Parts: sequence; structure tokens; C-alpha cells
Amino acid sequence: MNAPVEVGDTSRRIVMLGTLSALFLAALDQTVVATAFPRIVGELDGLGLLPWVFTAYLLASTSIVPIAGKLGDQFGRKPLFLAAIAIFLGGSFASGAAQTMLQLVIFRGVQGVGGGMLFATAFAVVGDLYAPLERGRIQGLFAAMFGFSSVIGPSLGGWITESASWRWVFYVNVPVGAVALATVWFGMPWVRPTGRRAALDLPGAALLIGTLVPLLLALTWGGDRYEWTSPQVIGLLAASALGLPLFLLAERLAEEPVLPLHLFRNRTFLVTSAVVFLLGAGMFGAITMIPTFLQGVRGEGARAAGTWMTPLTLSLSGSAMIGGQIMSRTGKYKVLVVASLALMVLGMGLLSQLHADTAMWELVLAMVIVGMGIGMTMPIFTVIVQNALPFQFIGVATSSVQFFRQVGGTVGVAVFTGIMIHRFRDGVAEVASSAPVFVERADSLLNRQGVEQLRTAYEAAPSAGAPSFDAVLALTRVELADAIGLVFLIASVVVAAGWVLSWLLPELELQSVSPMERMRQQAGGGASPGAQGASAPGGG
Repeated sequence: MNAPVEVGDTSRRIVMLGTLSALFLAALDQTVVATAFPRIVGELDGLGLLPWVFTAYLLASTSIVPIAGKLGDQFGRKPLFLAAIAIFLGGSFASGAAQTMLQLVIFRGVQGVGGGMLFATAFAVVGDLYAPLERGRIQGLFAAMFGFSSVIGPSLGGWITESASWRWVFYVNVPVGAVALATVWFGMPWVRPTGRRAALDLPGAALLIGTLVPLLLALTWGGDRYEWTSPQVIGLLAASALGLPLFLLAERLAEEPVLPLHLFRNRTFLVTSAVVFLLGAGMFGAITMIPTFLQGVRGEGARAAGTWMTPLTLSLSGSAMIGGQIMSRTGKYKVLVVASLALMVLGMGLLSQLHADTAMWELVLAMVIVGMGIGMTMPIFTVIVQNALPFQFIGVATSSVQFFRQVGGTVGVAVFTGIMIHRFRDGVAEVASSAPVFVERADSLLNRQGVEQLRTAYEAAPSAGAPSFDAVLALTRVELADAIGLVFLIASVVVAAGWVLSWLLPELELQSVSPMERMRQQAGGGASPGAQGASAPGGG
């Protein structure tokens, strides 16, 4: 076993610069690419495969997160991080070079594998290099970077697409990613556990993917491509339900399970997993309704709706940094968790009062409050579980937080979108009974382009005594606002349930020594708890 290496502040900053660069690319990719899709469809055709460009990335990135967390614990973060960056860059270059939509879908899946590995590994790297007491400010910086990327992403994607080509939306990742790759290669120490055999849990990994992919497909397609009661959706849900007990059995029997079930006996891990799942469901499920309100009720265009989302993302970024700093300075986290979730409940409660003539300042105020609540939670939960578990489980702990948040978000988006559409269609059928085209094409009312197409269809076949298009449109927009308000009301209840659970979190002391420093002290005779069974071999 090589002697542990000492990592100075300068080295840590270099590693964090490379980590932030890689994460920024992965986060930016999720918003930049969307603006290029009209051009992509125009050049590659294959409109029917367009949803798979999103779906392939979602399936790959979500499925790989817990697996990557476990592999990082077993083999060390450095080789996994290098592989993640290389896979993401390879997928980016291949996506830019794609000649057909099918190729683009496949390469986006490769990108998703790299992106999921990046997210799972990068946050665990912070756990390797920084003490729990310091991690809050670093994780807050990461969270703020996510908010910043969501602000500039759409505009940057539009500028690149119009100035060069949609292919450069993918190619631009390569030079920046290459710098991140070099920084990690030369600057990051290789921290890996010793004293136990690194056994790959291939059955567990396969069953996890076999359980998760059908679930995500069912949630993505249900109510959109297929009815919830269709054989396709029911079959996918049944396959997922069958896979879950098999996965749990495999994890009980595995020597080194992908998701060690005994971690759920840790109160902090159990409560955190439940809370982040509920937050993911409430947060993502509801926030996706804001652009729909702006476009469908207020009549804003897609670009203007994106601009109006800026207060939410800016408040998220600012509060993430502030929350991280407060946690690092005080060493306390529970009061931040309780306060931030209370802000989210308050903000979503205000959003539930949206109606067709809501003033924009009221919407902005509610978004700022929600953004402040979300931002403060983002750096906290990762630090909480990292602090509560031994060093050899940092990767699993970190990836679990992301995994449960992502799955919760997918569930929330699917369920809340279904509730909104069902409530909206019922409302349109009631108020627009004299205008059957509105009932038949109710989904067209959710954005400006659809409204104009509906106007053309309505005015092309006028009927005697029928109300004007604008009169019916105003009534349907009231129904849409009510449907969106219902979603926010339910989301506030979901987040409130998470707030109640958060009171069960124990307040553990945030330790002031990093795992690597502990290992160095232990190697030098200054034993300290929590470093057993780990070593930090040097270099690349």
C-alpha cells in the first residue's frame, strides 16, 4: 500500500477547476442542445425519433449514476472520472458528426452514460478532498454553476446554432473537456479503498438497469405517446415491478452490492433518500409547469418564457452559494434544511394561486421564493449523507442522493403533467362545448404556435352564432391556469411531506478533517476515526 499523499490548497483548487469545467459542460449540455433541435430535425429529418434524443440521454444518465458511485468507491474516483470525461467527450463529438437521427439517438445515449458518471463522481471528489465542514461552500458553488448554466444555455445554444451550425453545440464540448481531462489527469490524486476485494456486482447492475429503464420509459411515455392504461405502459410498469424484488434479492446476496441495503439502516441515509425523492417529485414536477403557464396562459413565446425563468435560476444560484457558506461557517445543517423546505412550500403555495390575470410581479416573487428554497437544499443533502457514512461509502452516498432526486423528478413530471392535462381537457370540454375544435385539439393551447394554428382552423370553418375565437380562448386560458394551480397545490403538499420528514434528520457534527488528511495522519501515527480501510496512492 503506497503512502497517502498530502494535497495542498493549490492542488485542490486545480482539481476543482477541472471538476467544475467538466460539470459545467454536462450541465450546459442539457439546456444548450434543446435550442438546436429545430435545425437538427430540418437537416437529419427523422422527426419521429426526436423524443428519443431526450429519452436516450435520460435513461443512460439516470441508470448509470448508482453504478458509477459504487465503482468509484471500489476503484477510486480518478480513473472513473477520467473515463466519464472521455466518454462524454466521445459522445459529444460523435453526436456532432451524426449523419442520421438514429445515430444521434445512439450517441446521445453514450453522452448520457458519460454525463451520469460525471455527476456521480464529481460530487464524490469533493468528499475525498474536503472536510465535511468545508464541503458546503464547494457544493454550493457547484449548485450555483448549475443555475448559471441553465440561464445562459438557451441563449448560447441559439447563438451557436445561428452563427455556426447545430453540430458545434456538441463540438464545443471537446476543447473545454480536453482541458478538464488534462487537469484531472495531472492534478487529482488517486484515492481508493484497500483491505477488501473489489468485486463487481454485475447481476445487481443488470437488474437495476432492467428495473429502472422500463419504469422511466413508462413514466416518459405514459399520457403522451401512449395512454396510461395501454398495454405498452402497463407492460413496462409490470416489468419494472417484477425487476425490483429480483434486484433487492441480488443486493442481499452480493459481496459488494451496487446499493448496499444495510445503508438504509442508517437514519440519516434513509431520511435523506426519502426527502430528496419527495423534493425531486415536487420540485421538478411543478417547475416544469411555469413555462407552460407563461406560454399557454400568458401567451408568451418560448424565448420570452425562458427569459422570465431567469429570476428563479438566479435566486437558486445565489441561495445555493449562501446556504453552502452558512453550513460551512456554522457547522449546522438541520435548520437550513427545515428553512429551505419551508420556503419551497411557501413559494409553491403562492404559485398555486396563479390565475389568468396574475400580475407578472406576483409570479416573479413566487419564483424567487421557490428558487431560494431549492438553491439552499442543493448543496446540503450531499454533504449530510457524506458526513454520516464511512469514507468507503462516499461514492454510494453521493450517487444515491442524485439518483433518488432524479427518479423523484421523473415521477413528478409524469404524474403532475398527467394531472394538469386531464384537468385542463375536462375544463376545455366544459367551457368550449360550442367549439368542438377546441376540445379536439386542447393540447394546441399550451403554446403560442399551437394557438395560432388553432385560430386558423377555427376561423376556416365558422359556424353560425359561434363565439369569437378570442372569447373562447380567454375561457380556456382560465381553465389552464386553474389546472396548473392545482398541480402547484399538490406539489406543495408533496414538498410539505418532505419538510415533515426533514425534522427526523439527526444533527451530526460536521467533521473538520478531510478523508485524505485523516489517512495521512493515520499513516504518520496520528490515528483518527473514519479512515480505516482506505489509502490514497499518489499520482495518475
